[in-house]
Amino acid sequence: MDIIGLIQGVTLGLLLLILSHKHFRSTFFLGLYLLLFSLKLAVFIPKGLNLDELHPEFLLLPFNFSWLLFPLFFIYTQKVSIFSNQKTKYWVIVPGILSFLLQVVIYFLPYSTKLEIAQSFWHELFFTFIGICYSWAIGIWNLRFVNFHIKEVKNTFSLIEFKELKWVRIFLIYALSTSVIIHVLYFISPQNFYFKLIFSIFDLIAIYWIAGNGVIQRNVSSTLELSPKFPEIKSIAENYNQSYSIEDLKVLMRQIEDYVVSSESYMSAELTIIDLAEKLKEHPKRISTAINTILNKNFNTYINQHRIKKAERLLKNKSAENFSIEGIGKEVGFNSKSAFYSAFKKMTGMTPTAYKERTAV
Repeated sequence: MDIIGLIQGVTLGLLLLILSHKHFRSTFFLGLYLLLFSLKLAVFIPKGLNLDELHPEFLLLPFNFSWLLFPLFFIYTQKVSIFSNQKTKYWVIVPGILSFLLQVVIYFLPYSTKLEIAQSFWHELFFTFIGICYSWAIGIWNLRFVNFHIKEVKNTFSLIEFKELKWVRIFLIYALSTSVIIHVLYFISPQNFYFKLIFSIFDLIAIYWIAGNGVIQRNVSSTLELSPKFPEIKSIAENYNQSYSIEDLKVLMRQIEDYVVSSESYMSAELTIIDLAEKLKEHPKRISTAINTILNKNFNTYINQHRIKKAERLLKNKSAENFSIEGIGKEVGFNSKSAFYSAFKKMTGMTPTAYKERTAV
């Protein structure tokens, strides 16, 4: 399984690296992550085949990337997120690069010296335990970063499909939890074959899953970059608590509501908070603050609420009874049937089909 994972991972990693040179620059770091993730399996293959003693060149292959994998994935997350316009934290990969260079130096030492180093306590401490703790810290930081990203997306876009990076969050949870479990099980039973086989299968699945999502995922650009009308500010998510008069925000919220209802702008699937800000001649941060403070909702929920109300009217209207459910969803601003069903059920407690059947009685 490790050999299959190595071959497939290197192939898919190189594919993502090739793609990055064409259109999707952020996939460079995901391709590099996948490549190193797969090469790390090369450390375990000689041990599994008992080749260490017959082939001394396999001892201490410089592919222990404990210090590097989670930091690389963190940089990829930054590059593909709505915060991609902010300064990338490249410093997180510096310890990993230094660790790799040290491994290369050790690898070219005489066999007897390498054997002594491999059996030493400091080698296990530095390349395994400290490296793992560093990676876990970066992984947890990455999870928090994704949560901030999701919050920002929901306060910026009315269409959030493929923008939330849900697959990134799922993978981080998987990678962190399996890493903890693997090291606990290794400590309890280092020679247990079955759990090694199980996690080898999981790693192979993860390789395909990462590559597939990496090809599909596109950068989530900040809309502020697209509009020169507003001065540069910190992210919307970081400015909710900026002091504004409640009365001023209530007045602004009435203006927002009047415009959204009269223009039916919510029916545009591509509506963003920038569009509202430009129409109302207000800063997008202030629009977001008004919606969050007065209604205790994010921009996406607020717009979807109007879409669902419009959908309810269409579902009740006999003149629209020939419309399909999916057609009504697209009419009110949803790009997919699944997004429409999910939002409708969340706000009404039933599916659009059930709602139409109930109102028809």
